[in-house]
Amino acid sequence: MLRIFQTNTVPAEGQQGSTWLELFFDLVYVAILIELGNRLSHDLTLEGAASFAALYVPIFWSWLGLVLYTRYFPADEIGQRILTVAYMAAMVLLAFEIEHVTGASTTQFILAYAATKFILALMYGRSWKEYPQYRSLTSHYAILNLIIGLLWLVIVFVAPTNFWLWGVVVAIDVFTPLFIHWSHRVRNKPKIAHPPTKHHYMVHRFGELTIIVLGEFFIKLITTWEGEELQWFNFYVLMCLLGISVSIWWLYFDHTAHIELHGKGTRRPVWMYTHYFLLAAITAYGVLGTKVFESAPGEVLSPEKRIMFCAALAIVAVALGVIDWASPEKPGPMSRQAHLTVRLVSAALLLLLAAFGSGLSAGWVASLAMLLFVGQVGLDVYWRTQRPDPQVVQSITPGMS
Repeated sequence: MLRIFQTNTVPAEGQQGSTWLELFFDLVYVAILIELGNRLSHDLTLEGAASFAALYVPIFWSWLGLVLYTRYFPADEIGQRILTVAYMAAMVLLAFEIEHVTGASTTQFILAYAATKFILALMYGRSWKEYPQYRSLTSHYAILNLIIGLLWLVIVFVAPTNFWLWGVVVAIDVFTPLFIHWSHRVRNKPKIAHPPTKHHYMVHRFGELTIIVLGEFFIKLITTWEGEELQWFNFYVLMCLLGISVSIWWLYFDHTAHIELHGKGTRRPVWMYTHYFLLAAITAYGVLGTKVFESAPGEVLSPEKRIMFCAALAIVAVALGVIDWASPEKPGPMSRQAHLTVRLVSAALLLLLAAFGSGLSAGWVASLAMLLFVGQVGLDVYWRTQRPDPQVVQSITPGMS
């Protein structure tokens, strides 16, 4: 009877990217990010921004926890599907509770989050049985997730609104795997055996979530303003925001198309964890972009809106630069070297705009931010065309077949 849970209903050969269920999971996960954005939208203060950034850590880690598991054990059998759906159900409950997580719904939020840890522990437990050659790895992570889930339950009964305890448990969750690998290396113990890491799969999953978060901004904007009468100014700001968003897409995915995460000079942990800052900043940019879009012609943005809008885009620029640096492009036509300095200069200019743009209207702020990002795309295209693909050059040269 239990064998039915190990049955695949679709062919598993040749699986490179995410499964359809994992794509479904990512879409459900974005619902939590929407609710986090709504929370920030209602509290555009330093405290609200800090709360947004702090809550983003465990939420991002909950998504990453499943991705780190499936990069090693990408099973798509019935048992794994059931557990993934259960994980999704817990994430949906998180989305419902996150708006008022500091109030009466805190206990429900913690219980839902603890459930994700118990489900992940069960996934590793199943892999412990299925892959005896990797039992050192699976036992470590099964026990770790079980302990983390129990610690969250302790917080429920001891002090559910003590966010210092939250931080301690999240830190244990994040840093324990690093400590385990470090201790093995220091004590000259053999490395923990890992299945072959599917680098293409990791690039695909992170890219998939990034593009969904980028697109979510416009879905939210359009549904909010559907049926409302818009002025020419709103359409102009919309085009500026579209220019910024497309530029972010261009700079991220044009680079991603050229990388190999196992190549020389690759810094995989940096590449992976920097996505927290990128995704959080894109989510915040979407919230503040909506505020800019709502402005009237000639309206000067309030200081908190201007500062948070520009700061979010500055973090996006820095994150793109660090991701660029941490994942060098493989040699080949149209490849280029990392240009972290350009991203840092753009971020610095955005912070100057945040600090000294008090007299500028919403239109000017959106225009200048767009020019900074479109300018980076222009430089990126220029650098790439300095090493054109000979086949492409031949195909577009007049008189040549």
